[in-house]
Amino acid sequence: MTFARPELLPLLGLLPALVAVEWRSRRRRRQTWTSFADGVSPESLSTVARPDRTRVALFLVTGLAFLLLAVAGPRWGGGGETGVVVGRDLVIVLDLSRSMTAADMADPDHTERWQAARAGVRDLVAAAKRRGGHRLGLVVFAAKPSLVCPLTSDYDHFLARLEEFTPKAPPPEVRPGPDEAIDSGTSVGAGIALGLYALDPRFPGHWDILLLSDGSGPGVLEEAGPAVRMAAEQGVPVHVVGLGNPDMPFELIFGPAQDEFVGTKLEESLLREIARRTNGEYIPARRDVPALGDWFTSVLGPRPSRTLSDDLLPQPKDRTPWFAAAGLLLLIAGWGRER
Repeated sequence: MTFARPELLPLLGLLPALVAVEWRSRRRRRQTWTSFADGVSPESLSTVARPDRTRVALFLVTGLAFLLLAVAGPRWGGGGETGVVVGRDLVIVLDLSRSMTAADMADPDHTERWQAARAGVRDLVAAAKRRGGHRLGLVVFAAKPSLVCPLTSDYDHFLARLEEFTPKAPPPEVRPGPDEAIDSGTSVGAGIALGLYALDPRFPGHWDILLLSDGSGPGVLEEAGPAVRMAAEQGVPVHVVGLGNPDMPFELIFGPAQDEFVGTKLEESLLREIARRTNGEYIPARRDVPALGDWFTSVLGPRPSRTLSDDLLPQPKDRTPWFAAAGLLLLIAGWGRER
């Protein structure tokens, strides 16, 4: 089971608190009644047996739980509506290395490079949603890459996965193990290679990769060389968004003792070279939030599209109505028994 809006699942944690509040409220009412009724309990005067009260509470709590799950958008299985989908497949490769935390962006709401990158991707997803038909995948990388969202046209799910990770809280898979020798914390080539692997082999010629990075790190172009050659051989354009100040390095603190200062800036020349070698476009965002919605509409939109029936898309069916109906029935049953 997956959820279209997994960020809403923590709301389920409110149910135990509501149960505790209701239990305490009932206990106080019973104590107040007993103190004024000369020891006669309210249960002895009630026509509702005590076990029924437990069932009422169970119905109400379970009903609320189902409604909260419905709001989160539960999905599984297949069998959605069929039709024809026209578009391209785009894998976004997002740099979550330490250098992307440099706060040298001009936008006051997105001061760090990764924040500007994520805002640009949101803009791209909004354009893809308006157009429809395109599938998006997401690879994040630092010392190693991780495929966190395979190709999908479920844009809400894609955005949910995008929001999960930051350079300060990346997936565990992008960090090196204790015995692994990693030459750089920015494995651009490994990210591109995993992006190539994530593409659907049924639709050659309808692929794109979008890399968002500052290119900062030792030996990035050499490390990326094999993956760049592979992309060129397969005819996959690697479009590159360059983020950061290309003129003035931003100092970050590294080391266990937090006493190592390392300057990081946008390495524009090597990112341009990656795009050039793969016939991709270089997008010089630099210190601004990249306008990727406009780029998506004007550059990717007119390119040749693959056509397929959407029953071939690996998307689970939305089961929200089931959970909403079950939740409402349980609430109605609970209220009916309480009367």
